[in-house]
Amino acid sequence: MNKDQLLEIGIQKRDGQINLTWQQIADTYGEGKYKNGELLRSWVKNQVLRGDKKNLSSPSSASSNKVKQENNKNTIEYKETIEIHKDGTQSSNKLVRMSLEDTKNPEFLLRAHGYDPESWVLVSARSNIWNAFSKATGVLQLYASKISVKPSVENELIELQKQKIKVQDQRREFNELIKKQARFEHLKEEINKSILELSKSKPLTFEKQYFNKHNNVRANVLWSDWHYGSDFKNSLNTYNSDVFKNRIQKLMNETILYGTKHDVETLTVGALGDFLSGAIHVSSRVQASENVIQQIQVVAETMAECLVELSKHFRLIRFINIMGNHARLIPDKTQSLLNENLEKLIPWYLNSRLKDFKNIDIYEDTDGYFVDETFNPQHVYLHGDLDHVSSTVKNISQVLGITPSYVFGGHIHHQTLKEFGRTKVITSSSLMGVDDYAISKRFYAEPAQLMHIFHEDGRVKYQIPIYLE
Repeated sequence: MNKDQLLEIGIQKRDGQINLTWQQIADTYGEGKYKNGELLRSWVKNQVLRGDKKNLSSPSSASSNKVKQENNKNTIEYKETIEIHKDGTQSSNKLVRMSLEDTKNPEFLLRAHGYDPESWVLVSARSNIWNAFSKATGVLQLYASKISVKPSVENELIELQKQKIKVQDQRREFNELIKKQARFEHLKEEINKSILELSKSKPLTFEKQYFNKHNNVRANVLWSDWHYGSDFKNSLNTYNSDVFKNRIQKLMNETILYGTKHDVETLTVGALGDFLSGAIHVSSRVQASENVIQQIQVVAETMAECLVELSKHFRLIRFINIMGNHARLIPDKTQSLLNENLEKLIPWYLNSRLKDFKNIDIYEDTDGYFVDETFNPQHVYLHGDLDHVSSTVKNISQVLGITPSYVFGGHIHHQTLKEFGRTKVITSSSLMGVDDYAISKRFYAEPAQLMHIFHEDGRVKYQIPIYLE
């Protein structure tokens, strides 16, 4: 190869027409004259700067320039494409530098187009010479290569297996959902049977009451953390179904006493959750004397009878049901959904059992909270497992977009009152009192519930703890 031919190749390299490195050009065409590609690159640069292109100005050089310009035009205009077809096959079209032997090598073609030979199979291939430069003439070989490929059988099997696993997962989740719904429906059926039996053996009959005064005095009583079904005796407290009944009776007597004393016309019962012992903790299961279905039946019927008794002494009873955490259908709180809760059955039971009572209104929470808009500013009722006392006001204000005057909660089993700006957070004690778990943690709280008498402007006028020991 003479100097003019080598210079021509060097100029083509500078113009971006050749994909070889300077070192590769030196090794292939330099005939040992250049130890490395940098020397060749410097020589070409100097030749161009010095204008040493005599052969390029000759007719043969002009012809070479024309070929070069044509090749450059072709290279620039060539459009590489990849197509993905519905049947899973793909087509690739690109310029590839290869030899005639390479055009017949499926593995080479697959790799040249970016496909893994272990995952793809060559279906067809077509290679056309785009431009060619032989060693003798300073020409490189470029082919317009078009191939079609499809996933290998093994790869297809893997994809099918993935789809199969996805379907199995979806079916399992669907079956789990059906199972939960079936369990809930079963509970409803069992409770409905008990309602029918109780309607015959122990009917609750509405008797219209006549109240002479209309003074608009409002009050609330907080029912919280009954944990019915727990059965224990420790150094500080005893709790079982008999103790539960006695405390409920005292709660009713005290509520009626203070309500009558203050001429209460409308009584709101804030049922703040955890009325069942449930089964979310080992200690709950050990201390439970009745299963969950029996627990929910007894609690719901007790509430129904209490509301009937209260309806005889107050013009209007407003019952607000809030879900607690002990009645979750799934003990593990990381897997349990918020509304998968047995205490959702309580309003359903009461609406059925008390359908004839005109002065008892039943309300239920939305996602664990209830906003009482009969007061302005509003009152909010919640259980407390999702809302710590110190962060309740901030969270409620951000989520609901309101600034309530009061937030009433339970869960922590003792009475508190904390003020955060315009909002007061009040928590009620537990009807159960201190159990074995609380003693082990050195916690103590008297068994009690809480009652409030309100001013006309909605502020608390009297706070009345109802002690049940």
